Amino acid sequence: PAPHPPLRDPSSRRRRGPWARAMFLSLYRGVFYALGFVYPAYESFKALEKNQEASEAGADAVAQWLTYWVIFSLFAALEAVLDRALAWFPLTWALKLAFVLWLQLPQSQGARVLYRNHVKPLLQAHEERIDRNLASGLQQAIALKQTSFQWGNQMLSRSGMRPPQQRVPGTPPR
Repeated sequence: PAPHPPLRDPSSRRRRGPWARAMFLSLYRGVFYALGFVYPAYESFKALEKNQEASEAGADAVAQWLTYWVIFSLFAALEAVLDRALAWFPLTWALKLAFVLWLQLPQSQGARVLYRNHVKPLLQAHEERIDRNLASGLQQAIALKQTSFQWGNQMLSRSGMRPPQQRVPGTPPR
């Protein structure tokens, strides 16, 4: 008798590979965001509510979660810049997940360790310059907004169109 054909085509594994990898990465991404954003946000809410009770435990919880948010925000900004390069390394999402857990867990208090040893000294050393640059950047953004609106109005006027008029809230448009 003729041998039975294989139950699956061996080449079908190759076709499912990218799909399976995408699903696996989506799962890691979902867990990462749940543990990186949702859980800490909820814990921050609880810490703020405990702080209303003016207890020492509440103050410790607020300090822990504020420290976490400082470190996680810096991590997220760095990740956004390095994401393309990091994507080439295997298990990137698993490492990110492990890092987030290390930041959060009371046993490791990774966020406090990073904050005390690295972030706090760095920011304190450059705080005045950062504040000056932020204030300058804000002023430049306001000036750019005003300039761009003036330029837009000039372009509309040159094209024969009327620039939009300011109207009093609650009045019908003309």
